[in-house]
Amino acid sequence: MEVEKLFCGGCGKQLLTINEIDLGNCDNCKASKIEIIKEGAFLCWACGKKIATMNEIAQGVCHNCKAHIIRKLR
Repeated sequence: MEVEKLFCGGCGKQLLTINEIDLGNCDNCKASKIEIIKEGAFLCWACGKKIATMNEIAQGVCHNCKAHIIRKLR
């Protein structure tokens, strides 16, 4: 019988408890997400840095990462 392995969506660590598996995140990532929500900060999905401008927030990516992605696609 094969055991299904589940991993954290934030850091890739293997999830061990039922609570972690249910949330899809390890306890460390859960705690950091709660801090981010409390601060009201928006983070770039590519690099994780705090983003501030409305354009960056709407796209979910900072200007540096956006430029890097565009260069990679060309």
